[in-house]
Amino acid sequence: MKQQRIIYLLFVTLLTITACEKPEKLYPQPKTSVGVQSQTFAMGETYASQLWYDFANQRTETNAFGLWHIGFSCDANTPRLCINGGISASFSVARFSLSSVGKITPDSLKKAKWMFDHPNGDADSSAFLNAFWRDGSTWRCAAFAYVIDLGDKIKDSSRYVQLQITDFKPGISYSIAYGLLNQKTLDRTETIAINPNKNFVYYHFLEHRVVENEPMDNHQWDILFTTYKESVPDANGVLYPYVIRGVLINPKKVQVAQLDKVNFDAIDKTTALAATFSRKQDEIGYDWKQYDQAAERYTMVPNRVYLLKTSDALIKMKFVDFYNDQGIKGYPKMAWEILN
Repeated sequence: MKQQRIIYLLFVTLLTITACEKPEKLYPQPKTSVGVQSQTFAMGETYASQLWYDFANQRTETNAFGLWHIGFSCDANTPRLCINGGISASFSVARFSLSSVGKITPDSLKKAKWMFDHPNGDADSSAFLNAFWRDGSTWRCAAFAYVIDLGDKIKDSSRYVQLQITDFKPGISYSIAYGLLNQKTLDRTETIAINPNKNFVYYHFLEHRVVENEPMDNHQWDILFTTYKESVPDANGVLYPYVIRGVLINPKKVQVAQLDKVNFDAIDKTTALAATFSRKQDEIGYDWKQYDQAAERYTMVPNRVYLLKTSDALIKMKFVDFYNDQGIKGYPKMAWEILN
């Protein structure tokens, strides 16, 4: 009985001591939101690489920029062509009557209206506007000839290509005829098969072949760091074609909203879902960075946040740098958090 009483007193004493202990000091709350991740994308100082990224799987694929000249949409129902305007500020397309093939002169080129794709990705903003038309349920190819300027980096007669789109079979293929401008004829033909797993299939005129450009299937990537062409206003508001570096989205999988003058850490799922989203290909674009003339370097636009609604997740994202640890440009860095 005495032994039981001693055990009881020890137990009560232990409880009293434990109850009187001061709680341990809590660790300070981290300054960065829980779940925020970051990554640098190495385009390189000369922007030789383009990078494809998927947020949900954190997968990156890289390939060289400039592998192709013209792309053919793999949309099963609507034909569309695009050009690789980022190769050169002069890379563009001029439209002529089909009867002009073999008769186009240097003076004709000077007087032509040269077009390039708007990076928003809309079919109505294509350099090949009205290249196709519907005849009931059948797609027809318009009777035009196109001259494609492959860019002023090419110094010989291979710079200019004449092109005719001869056929489109929905979900199956495009057919084209083409030749160099100085050859006077469309001496080559090609049928280009549509790949439903890609957004576009790509063709290189000087190599005369289809080339691989999308290293991931169209359900496997969200954004692309690349070089493209855009009309950018100068100090006086006059628009000029510029080759720029930015981010394009995969419109088959991603929608984007841009928010300005907002606190990144304060954005939650409710705030994000209330935003207005867009599928424009260049909704992220290039203007998350700005050039500081005094510092002679790019800086990030402060308090600009992008919301991405993908088939996998809802994401908030911001850019934090454009330089690597050695101070070399062409290494954009993002920070993001998945909100659901």
